[in-house]
Amino acid sequence: METSIPSLLLVLWLKSLLNWLVVVVQRHYMTRSFSGFFCISLALIDSLLSFALGAIFYLENFNISGWHFTRYHICLLAQIACFIYDALHWPVFLLVGLDNFWTLSSSSTHTSWKQKLTYLAGACLLWIVAALYVFWEPDFVLLIGDAEEHQCQLFSRSQSSPVLVLLTVTCVILYSYAPFERWRVHVFQHSTQQSCLVCLRRAMHTFLSTWSSFLALMIISPLLQIEMHAHLQLNVIWLCFLNSFFVALALCGRSISSNSKKSDTITDGFCSWYFCFTYGADECNYGQQPNDRTQVKTLNV
Repeated sequence: METSIPSLLLVLWLKSLLNWLVVVVQRHYMTRSFSGFFCISLALIDSLLSFALGAIFYLENFNISGWHFTRYHICLLAQIACFIYDALHWPVFLLVGLDNFWTLSSSSTHTSWKQKLTYLAGACLLWIVAALYVFWEPDFVLLIGDAEEHQCQLFSRSQSSPVLVLLTVTCVILYSYAPFERWRVHVFQHSTQQSCLVCLRRAMHTFLSTWSSFLALMIISPLLQIEMHAHLQLNVIWLCFLNSFFVALALCGRSISSNSKKSDTITDGFCSWYFCFTYGADECNYGQQPNDRTQVKTLNV
């Protein structure tokens, strides 16, 4: 996919501005999880890339310590960035999920300085490994394009990660709202299963009410055949969306593993995950007659 160098620079600067806007607004939550530290590192890398490409475009032809830079290097660096960002999608997807499941399964609600150092080291290591993977990949081929005509040849990646999230959300919603009990797998006891179903409903409702517009954009983009470069698809908004998604799944998993009575407020900066589940006829015994209502129980997650 060919794109002009001026439009590439404009989009990169706008992306950097959006990244820093979200990081600054959500600064109180960015140092509590791996996704937050990776958001900060992504904003820094995007800013450095935008500044470097902008300087090369403005100076056009110059030397620094024996290195000769021309506008060809704009396409070269942009193409390398696309490959590195594309390689990061699945590792970040998995690490954000594991971090949320691990954090919410532990009893501590405070992020220690050791955890913060671990998150920082993990984010830096992830960038280094992705860069090494791209340069050592035998199928790595650069398509420089025609820099003299201010055109760069960039590629757009598949929508695998968004599609996976959409399918997961759809399956969870269908499972939690299934009208017939025989559709469900009877693994847990009836009361535990119903508690889990209510948790799924409340968590998905909170998640969808916050990110419905972003989900709609994810659905419309492939239908309209909108192509996005790989370095644009990995952004801070997308990482915050993934973080909220995995927090919802982790809270549902915690409701299955334990019936904790402790009341706490969990927030990722976008969704306030405060639940007070009431199990009654409207939630647990859906499909039954009103006179068959069970006793009300309250669980704070």
